[in-house]
Amino acid sequence: MAKLKQQTGTLAVAALLAAAGPGSAKAGPVVYDFDRFADGTVLSSQYAGLSFSQATVLLAGASLNELAFPPRSPDGAVFDDGGPVTITFLAPVYSVGGYFTYLGGLTVSAYDINGVLLDTGSAAYAINLADGSGDPGSNPNEFLQVANAAGLISYVTFTSHAGGASLVVDDLTVEAGVAIPAPSTIALTFAGLCAGLLLRCRARRS
Repeated sequence: MAKLKQQTGTLAVAALLAAAGPGSAKAGPVVYDFDRFADGTVLSSQYAGLSFSQATVLLAGASLNELAFPPRSPDGAVFDDGGPVTITFLAPVYSVGGYFTYLGGLTVSAYDINGVLLDTGSAAYAINLADGSGDPGSNPNEFLQVANAAGLISYVTFTSHAGGASLVVDDLTVEAGVAIPAPSTIALTFAGLCAGLLLRCRARRS
């Protein structure tokens, strides 16, 4: 009996290790609202695991023209400073989205580590400014998202005008993978291993 308990404990550890492989659960989306930065902050690696280029924070009541480009969260939004915004991830992710206001259309593109295009999203309008100059039916802060079921997104780009100064993004939303298995996966794996052990014990007694 003691030996059986020892073997069962070993199988429990094995079940955890096996379940933590491919098929692990996704982490809940993380939202970056940019509100904690000072006006004019050039983003680079201030957020752990993310690296920005051509991205500068503007604050409502300061440099941001909130009449045309209202932030979705209270204060900060990021604009394309000199060209398309690029965000590179330290570890690949499953999806990236955000709320965009733009004046030259918008394309959101996702790439893997080798630069292979995985997914694209395009804005519904050419202009969606809030000051009355937007296309009929448009609204500011349009949500766009790109995704990859295998979690291979290594970087994304947000492109409106090639020279920049043509979009703001707020409440950037990123969904990453984690090495914590879903509880149901652990249970199924452990049950299968235990069943195999019991069958082996019975076979030895007969």
